[in-house]
Amino acid sequence: MRKKHLLWRMCSFLIAFTILFSAFSSSLLADGEEQKESNNQSSSLQNPVEGLLDPNPSGLPIPGAESYLIYDALSDTMLIGYQYDMKRAPAAISQIMTVLLALENLEFSDTITITKEMYETIPEDYVRIGFSEGEVVTVEQCVYASLLKSANDACIALAVKISGSEDAFVDKMNQRAVELGCTNTHFTNSYGLSDGENKTTCQDMSLILKEALRHPDFSSISTCTSYTIDPTNTFNDRRVLNNANRFISTPSTAYEYYIGGKTGYSAESGYTIIAGAEKDGRRLIGVFLGANDAENRYLALSELFEYCFTNYTTTMIEETELSGSVKNATSQIENAIIGTNLKISNSSLRLLEYYTIHTSVANGGYGNEIDFDGVVIDPQAKTQELNLPIYRTFSNNASYKIGYLNVTIIDESRINEEDETVASKSDKKDTKEIIVTILIVAGLTLLAGAAIFLFVKMVKKRRFNKTHRNPRIL
Repeated sequence: MRKKHLLWRMCSFLIAFTILFSAFSSSLLADGEEQKESNNQSSSLQNPVEGLLDPNPSGLPIPGAESYLIYDALSDTMLIGYQYDMKRAPAAISQIMTVLLALENLEFSDTITITKEMYETIPEDYVRIGFSEGEVVTVEQCVYASLLKSANDACIALAVKISGSEDAFVDKMNQRAVELGCTNTHFTNSYGLSDGENKTTCQDMSLILKEALRHPDFSSISTCTSYTIDPTNTFNDRRVLNNANRFISTPSTAYEYYIGGKTGYSAESGYTIIAGAEKDGRRLIGVFLGANDAENRYLALSELFEYCFTNYTTTMIEETELSGSVKNATSQIENAIIGTNLKISNSSLRLLEYYTIHTSVANGGYGNEIDFDGVVIDPQAKTQELNLPIYRTFSNNASYKIGYLNVTIIDESRINEEDETVASKSDKKDTKEIIVTILIVAGLTLLAGAAIFLFVKMVKKRRFNKTHRNPRIL
């Protein structure tokens, strides 16, 4: 038994030594590795217009709302508005957030089994589609019912399907609002119940609709004339849902450029409306909160859309039109570093995709300028990056920052030295790895030889002892 224990100790020692030696070699190799930290400096690139593009427009149609906003979705520019960041009750236009989350989290073919919690808390004077307990409906049917008829029970059904309860869903609504950039929105329910705390702003709602319009289904559903819900397991008749939005249903208020939205009403909120309009490749979003007339909100909003399509121009910025300015700027930098070891290693443009400006100003032409103010080139730096603002200046001297020219400058001699140093370190690292490998193999060979020697010696001794304990009888 003692001999078995001795053999086990020898094997354990061999394994432990191998692990320890391997760990030592790994730490030795790790010591030779360098970690580099990147220190990339970047300049923010955002819409150059803060607040409204035009705070005091002339010849503006009267909106007839306590708060309103017309927002350009392509250039992310608020064109005209009044108290657009004032918190007000949205009524049913908040259902756009519920539908957006349904489009993001569910499939139209998913089914929902209606429970009492999906309709029993809705006030009597609020719109319902009339779902009953145990009825099985689809997500598609609920989305259509929400957008075409403001069916509050359909909204709660979507909310419970997504999050398990309306309270949990409201948390999801508020989280998504923050993700979209909303700063003054607090939802308390999924369908727009005016409870004194369910508040948003024109500015925040425009961001929510902007995201919803990214989904083709939202636009196609909210602009369709009608939808039919076929009989279900508890309801034997067909339900025909006609679009209640007068941009679609009423010829006198119809607007041909309407691409989707929602209306609402409550005693606290008054009449509300949010809509998207697309014309000549441009996309505008209009929001009214606290409108004083049900029909006039459609007419007033369509007039404001036309006013903004006519008086403002949204333009895409092309890199090609900046080629001359970029060439001149890089030439100036190259002239400034003549006689040094510095050279330009890379240059690139970061530009706004669109910008919006008064049509009259845009028609007067513009020029592009790359700003060198405050730029200092360090002749001792191994590498440095210049972020040069690019301005577009118009005939009326209005100037907008439309992007940056990023230029990377390196000290070529030091970069070459560094490359040689890295190569040298790599060679040393390879040599070290070879030496360590040889040491490991040699150590293991010695250990194996010692183990074999001890094992053979132990076997011989065992035979010797056995022979002497059992002498042969002659």
